[in-house]
Amino acid sequence: MTKLKLSAKMHIIVIVSAVIIAVGLAVGLICQFCADGYFNYGGDYKDYQTVEINYTSVEYKDKEITDLCEKQFKELKLSYYTRNFIEDTELGSTYEYRFSKGTDSEKLNKAAAAIDAALKSKDSVFLTNASYHAVDTMLGGSKALVFGSIALASAVVFQFIYFAVRYRLTAALSALLADIHNLALFVSLLAITRIPVGSSVITFSVLCVLITMIGCCFLFDRLRKNVKDGEFAKLDVFAQMDTCAAESLRPVVLTAACFASVAVLVFVLLSISALSVSGVLMPVLCGLLCAVVCVYGTSFFTPAVHSRFKRIGDKFKAEHTKKPAKKQ
Repeated sequence: MTKLKLSAKMHIIVIVSAVIIAVGLAVGLICQFCADGYFNYGGDYKDYQTVEINYTSVEYKDKEITDLCEKQFKELKLSYYTRNFIEDTELGSTYEYRFSKGTDSEKLNKAAAAIDAALKSKDSVFLTNASYHAVDTMLGGSKALVFGSIALASAVVFQFIYFAVRYRLTAALSALLADIHNLALFVSLLAITRIPVGSSVITFSVLCVLITMIGCCFLFDRLRKNVKDGEFAKLDVFAQMDTCAAESLRPVVLTAACFASVAVLVFVLLSISALSVSGVLMPVLCGLLCAVVCVYGTSFFTPAVHSRFKRIGDKFKAEHTKKPAKKQ
């Protein structure tokens, strides 16, 4: 990495980041007014249609319900993307079949009516029924967003104070800029790539900033230790940052990969029961995007920007530590 001379290419790196963020903002705004929203909402933020079957276990067994539904959906060439089972020992049980928003509603109504008629032909007290519903979801997760924002803001403030005390004010400013840069880049890439976004994206956004904090610790710890070496101290600020960026790249990459992998694994395991491909694909893509953004922002953007901050700080310190000339 030292051969790349990242510090000398700061303008290029800043331009690349600015272009990505600007394009993400433009795509998001265009989609907000011309499509389905700023982001490509999916998962628990996605509008959908359902065929819901409520039945009692006295009259029907689970397999009878599923066989009847599968047969009716196959005849009408309807394909659901997930099936949910809700068991209630007092009132019976419920099967909910979810279909995409674009599925033919007339066919879904016809399927629900046919299933309802078939069920009631056997249920003498009419406790079993099937019905069609169209669901327009509201963007929820406001509590998660509020509490996540509070926790994240507290962590960023603590990081700024800690870095200012341990690594100097210039490092604290660079780390703060890295947090903001990586979060903005992650959100912009979500808008550009149109990855389906659900409430779990709040978790990945918080994770993006936390990984950035840890990566900055690796970078500035390396700088603090290397400065104690006389030969390293003689290098100019650009060469120092390039060297530290190269030496901290491996732990930054491993940290980003490990955190993203664990988060993806958790969400995938939670999504398996839903039998939803999109439910599994979304966290995988978000985790991959989060890791890439953190590595780029921490190991490329931050060293290049900090070299400028450090040079300004060193110059300011040199000018204000000069001893005043003695009066004759």
